[in-house]
Formats: sequence, structure tokens, C-alpha cells
Amino acid sequence: MRRFMIFILLALAAALPSAAADEKKGQFDLFLNGVNKGFEKYKVRADAKQNLLTISSEVHFQLPVAKAKRGYVDLFVYPVLDLALDSRAFQGYAYRLTFNDFSKTDLVEAQNSATEVIDQDFRNYSLFNRSTQLQADEMANRIDLGVNAGECTPVGATLHFHQTRFSDSRVKDEPLPADMAILDGYTFAPYLPLATRALAMKSDVENFTVALPQSMQLKGCKLLYMGTEKTPFRGKTYILKHYDLAIGDVPFSSFWLDKASTLVQVVVPSEGIIAVLKKYDPKPFEREEARIPQSTVEVKGSFTERNIQVSSSGTALGATLTLPGGAGPFPTILLVQDLIPQDRDGNEPSNPYSRAGTWKQLAYCFAASGFATLRSDPRGIGESGGSMDQVLPSERVQDVTALAAWLREQPTTKGRKVIFAGSGLGAWVAAQVAAKEGTAGFLAYSYPAKSVLRLWKEQVGGMSDPQARQQAYLDLDGLADKLKANGGEEWITFRGQKLYVPGLRELASWDPLALAASVKSPCLFVYPEKDQTVMGFHRDVLAPSLHTGQETLALSGVSHRLTRAEDEAGPSGLVDCKALVPVFEWLQKMESGGSGP
Repeated sequence: MRRFMIFILLALAAALPSAAADEKKGQFDLFLNGVNKGFEKYKVRADAKQNLLTISSEVHFQLPVAKAKRGYVDLFVYPVLDLALDSRAFQGYAYRLTFNDFSKTDLVEAQNSATEVIDQDFRNYSLFNRSTQLQADEMANRIDLGVNAGECTPVGATLHFHQTRFSDSRVKDEPLPADMAILDGYTFAPYLPLATRALAMKSDVENFTVALPQSMQLKGCKLLYMGTEKTPFRGKTYILKHYDLAIGDVPFSSFWLDKASTLVQVVVPSEGIIAVLKKYDPKPFEREEARIPQSTVEVKGSFTERNIQVSSSGTALGATLTLPGGAGPFPTILLVQDLIPQDRDGNEPSNPYSRAGTWKQLAYCFAASGFATLRSDPRGIGESGGSMDQVLPSERVQDVTALAAWLREQPTTKGRKVIFAGSGLGAWVAAQVAAKEGTAGFLAYSYPAKSVLRLWKEQVGGMSDPQARQQAYLDLDGLADKLKANGGEEWITFRGQKLYVPGLRELASWDPLALAASVKSPCLFVYPEKDQTVMGFHRDVLAPSLHTGQETLALSGVSHRLTRAEDEAGPSGLVDCKALVPVFEWLQKMESGGSGP
């Protein structure tokens, strides 16, 4: 009997740690440029007895590597993050990575295929002569797949990094930050404690330090609350809370929480990666609550916004009127976005990577310079009625005409005159109205000076894969032939996308040079220097067609979305208002009756 009781007591003692621990599991599906490339299965274990919160996961991802036989290798990551359960203080982080390039089904061939990828494991890895070694790797067609394993742990007042890379080991010590979080590539489980931090924020911005284990670095970081907004999630739209994470002054990632405080989605735009919670229906908020991100635009003084509805040919158009602070009336600008499907803020509803709100940021830039703006949802998007897929360019012209007429009737519009500002192909639409009805001034960003099919050919020319580029050229030639045939087809499938033939045929008939010359009001055609959508040389193509009162301007260092183009990371996603100062100066001089810059 005594032995039996001892056995029971030992069994209870062994069960106590597990009884004190609470465990939850979940999974993110990982998408690269919209294509499912893997998953991350994570586990969150809360151990009250040990005062430990452990977040561990298993990542499988098809990592693009051009030299690999399949064009990618299978990446496996196994990270473990430890936090104090009560305070969420950092306790340690460890990870390991493995790869394979098993392109062949036969075992021997598979081993040979893998040798190409992992044959660096047992050779000497020089930390001080990497350029020579990388050149040798290139000649031998070896693939450097990065870090194998590592950890960072607090040791007293020091944060200790340890990394094993192939056959070498590296260590680095940094002062332990008082407030720290972990970010690591291809793993999104560390965003779970970041979501908890976001919900506890006392203001719209919180500063702390992030550790980047694979680069063994500490960086200053900002967590920004961006508002409760309509968000694409698995083909549907939900109203979710949006947060941005910026490292230094450069946006790094975005994530969204639902009403149940669940982390449902993470996007890393610079990598084209999105993590989406698997088998989950978000609990949406009832209404949107906009927030002005202070790091996005420096707005001097207060301003107000109100949402309105404008009728155009029986279709209701949702729009937002932004008014600067102070007493009106104000010089007023009608913003006409590009013809790709995007809402009034400049976000593409079907593209979760497009969340920077470029058009909204631009409205705030104008407000800071004393200009009121009206921006609208195109037909079939957001709060506007009609069909997004079957809209004609001529219907867009009708909508711009209706919006301009509404603005002229507002007591806040100075002199009852409206300035037009259009972007890309949207500038063609705005020019149609400006030429027909007149306008106080005309401003165009990235105005294409060539026909739409010629423009698309230029964009195809930027494709890095020569075979894909050649095929795209052939597809464009076939598309041009179908448009010339003037047959009865209503839809054409072009490179996997359905195009509405009547709309495309109408757009292809427009002559951008003649259209620009037909606008008689003062005009400024602005071309961003780093634009890869409408190349800067369009400025030179357009210039001979312009008349007195029409000018061109090159914007240094910014991309198509008017953001500062970083040398390595690409556009930051933030509109560069400082680069737009010459535009504001031209508008102010034009509005006061003077000449441009």
C-alpha cells in the first residue's frame, strides 16, 4: 500500500508542470507575391510555474534561388522565443535552418543535386576574405544559403549573439536594451507578442529596440497604429486594426488584428511575403476609424476630413474631402488616380501588399501646404457603385466631370475653380475633362507620353527573365492584333488576366501627345526620377508637343508612388513631401496668377 501511495505521489509530481502549462497552436500560410509557398506551424506554451512563455514554430518555405535546379530550395526554419510570462521580458531566442534542393526523384541524383547547394558545409569559411570566396563560389556554381543556426541570449547587462555559419562560428555582444523585441526572416510567430504590445499601446506610436538575430544587429524601431480600416483577407474584405512596424525611418512590415485581438495577417512588402492565419474567419470591427500616421506625412496645423457621395450618371461615387486648417475658401485640387483598380486612398483592394495609402498621404501633403483636396473611389470599388471590371474610360471621364462640378459648388472652393491632379493613365482621363471644360490648373504625375500598348511594352522590357520577356512581347503583339481586328469579343485573356475589350480599345485609341496639348490652362507634367512604371524619358517625348504655359519637372530620387527610392530596399512606401516642394511652389504661383518654377 505504501509503495502504491509513493507511486501516486510521484505521478502527481510529474504531472504538475504540464498541469501548470497552457498550450495553443496555430498556422500561418505563407505567400510570396500572391502564390502559396509554404507554412509556419507555431505553438505558444505558457508555463506559470516557470514564469515562461515559449513561442516555437516550424517553417517550410520554397525560397527562390535562381541557381537551384528547380529555381528554389526548400527552406526549413525552427525558431524558439522565450519571454517572461508575467512581464513579457525577453529571455532568449534560438533558431536553426536547413535546406535541400532535391530536384530529382531518384535518391542518387537527389544527393548529387543537393551537393550543389550544401557543399560548403565542411570547407573553410573565411570571415575576412569574403569577396574572393564569393567569386570562387560563383565560378563553381555554389549557392550560399546563409546562416545555419544561431541564438541571442541576455547575460547580465549584455545581449550575447552566437551564430554558426557553415563550418565557422561567430559571436558578438551588445548592451542589453531595456525594451526589446525579436524580428527574424521567414518566421512570423514573433509577431504574436508584438500584437499583445500593440493592444497595450497608450498612443499611436511606441518606440523600442528590435534584435535581428541573423545579422546580429540591434535597431531602433517604431510601432505605429494606423487605424481600423477595410483590409483584404483571403479574397474578402474585413474591417481590421492596422499596425506598421518601421525600422529607423523605413517601413519594415504591417500586421492586422481583429476584434477578438487575434493576429490574422502579416505583410513584409520589401520581400513580397504575406503570412495569413489558416482556417480562421476574422471577427471584424463595425466601422472604420481613420488615423493619420505621423511618420507618414508631416502635417503643419490641423485639418479636417469628411466623406461624401456624388452622383455621376446615376452611379453613386464615394469620396473624401480634405480641408486645411483655418478659414476658407481654399485652392482646391481634384485627385484623379491611375486606372488600375485602387480605392480613394491609393490602395489596391485585391492586393494586401498595397497598404501604404499613397493617395491619402498626398492629400495630407497638400493640406500641409494649404490646399483642399477631393479623392474618390472609382466605380465598383469601396463606397462607389457600378462595375469595376467593365468600366469604360469615357465613364471615368463622366465621373471626373461630376466630381469637379460638385467641388465648384462648395463654399470651401476658392473662386469656384478646381485644379486637376492626375497620376499615370488617370492623368489622361483628367486631361480629357480639363480640355473640354477648362480648369484652374492641371498637374500630372508620370503622364505616359506613348500609347498604352507601347507603354506596356516598355514595362515588359524591365523583366529580368529573357524567355519570359520574349513571351510577353509576343503576347502584346497578339493583343494588339485582336484589338485591330475589331471583332465581337467582349473579353480577352492576356497573360492570365481578363481584359475588358471595349474599355481597352477605347483607351488604346487615345493620343497622349495631342491630349496634353489640348489642355489650355497652366500645366505641370511631373516625372519621378526613379519611376519604373512610366520611365523618365517620357518627359523628353512629351516636351515638343507642349505649348506656352505647359511645363515639365523631374523629381529627384522618388519612384512612381512619389516615395523615396532606397538603393537596396526599394520604395519605402512613404510619400516624400520634401521632394514635392517644387510642385507646391508651382501650384502656389499658378494659383496666385504667377508663373511656374
